[in-house]
Amino acid sequence: MAQKLRRRLVLAAGMCLVLLAGCGAHDTDAGRVLRVAQYPDPDELNSQQDSGSQVYMGLCEPLTGLGIADAGDVRMRGAERVDTADGLVWTIKLRPGRTFQNGEPITAQTYADTWNAVAYGPNAYKASSTFSVIDGYAELNEDQPTRDTLRGLEVVDDLTLRVTLRQPDYDFPKIIASYSACPIPEEGLADPTGYSQAPIGNGPYQFVRWDRNERIVLKRWHGYQGEVPPGAAEEIHFKIYQSQDTAYRDVQAGQLDVLRNLPGGLLDDARNQLGDEGLFAIPQQRQITQMLIPEYVESLRDPRLRKAISLSIDRDAMANALLRGSATPARSLIVEAVGPAYRADACEACRYDPERARQLVAEAGGFKEPVVIWYSNTGGGGGTEMSQIALAIANALRQELGAEVELRPVLPAQLKQAQNSGTLTGPALSLWGDIYPSPDQYLGMFREGGDGNEYTQYDNPAADELIAKALGSGDELEAAGYWQRAEDLILDDMPGIPLYYPAIYAAHTPCATPGTLGGDLQYYLTAFECGPGREE
Repeated sequence: MAQKLRRRLVLAAGMCLVLLAGCGAHDTDAGRVLRVAQYPDPDELNSQQDSGSQVYMGLCEPLTGLGIADAGDVRMRGAERVDTADGLVWTIKLRPGRTFQNGEPITAQTYADTWNAVAYGPNAYKASSTFSVIDGYAELNEDQPTRDTLRGLEVVDDLTLRVTLRQPDYDFPKIIASYSACPIPEEGLADPTGYSQAPIGNGPYQFVRWDRNERIVLKRWHGYQGEVPPGAAEEIHFKIYQSQDTAYRDVQAGQLDVLRNLPGGLLDDARNQLGDEGLFAIPQQRQITQMLIPEYVESLRDPRLRKAISLSIDRDAMANALLRGSATPARSLIVEAVGPAYRADACEACRYDPERARQLVAEAGGFKEPVVIWYSNTGGGGGTEMSQIALAIANALRQELGAEVELRPVLPAQLKQAQNSGTLTGPALSLWGDIYPSPDQYLGMFREGGDGNEYTQYDNPAADELIAKALGSGDELEAAGYWQRAEDLILDDMPGIPLYYPAIYAAHTPCATPGTLGGDLQYYLTAFECGPGREE
């Protein structure tokens, strides 16, 4: 039977979760400092400019949140309820009495002002596209914007915000669970640059200082009324690293408590040095490593060449031998955690078939230019892993297809800049994870305006129409059919080549027990049992 959403979707507030018991309770040990890894030193701290900011996750209470046991569950945080009758018009009722850490009240107008400012193109917030689902977004992002406020936002009263979307979208409660949708106080809107360097939050921790290339310090805000993990540290020190290997060695030496996203190349060593008790496995698989081929790379516009590249790659050998079992072969553009839309073998061209690959290359007239493979390389565990993958693909293309291949290792910031600016000269190896579990978080990079589309600049109107139908369906299984048909159309053009799903681990010391929300480790949720007086 279809797991059908009620046409009047009501998401009501509940009690504090057992795992995060003790809402608002004070920590009696004021000397305890949790040390976690920040890699590398960020440019900005707020999630409106850095959607993955672990610092900001501790500073912000979003309107909604994703589940602990099931990342697809939506629960209330700063909102009391979020409801809709049709998926198009949503009413958000805020909890009363919430404030920022500077004492400023948080109202419906706060959210309207924040979302308008972030969505407005000339303000150049990187998270602007978070609000692309809201009516009026396009007018705010024209070359010469005709509006500076979203038509779809209506402040009903101090605690009620009505939101009208461009089209029905039952992902909306998950979208506003994003930290990019967090409120910004008046002084932050007045001075966005200053705010990005020293943000004022409304969450369990508050910003203290940022010592460039050394550490970022947060401390508990005991005025917070929401969820606080048991044994929460009084301070969190984000130690800045240039290398994940160095951070990992500090975990071994007891100088660092938690390192998230341990590179697969370090997993065997971590098992030997830290033991299973020193590793934390992220419970849900919500990342994919793939090769993204930008539409503007003319020499690879022919889908036959893209499919030939995919068919020349032995994913089983890559995952089992090269990555030593720390990954699972990927034959879909999406991940299993998104639900029934996932198919393990959605990608026909993701099997290993070099003979068929050579046939496709011949049909396409061969490779007219060298295939330039871009990838992030920092040296050490993480960098070594991506280098090995790039080299394995290059060897396959040379040996199986007779292609000329150039490898282009660059620093992570350089790769991101090239992707954002559309200046890649070939395909790029990319590790991608979702902000919330939805097929759109993975297929969105293959539609105009979708998250990550700047990487591929690919768009398929027929697939877009199916995606719109999926988002507007209140029936999970009906939506899955639309998602799968859209994925088939995208895979037929193959702007993205799935490679593998990496196993995701955190390394930690015995006194730190990492915690997750929405299937992802968040540093501020770490249960902490170490006493004061440790050396930094």
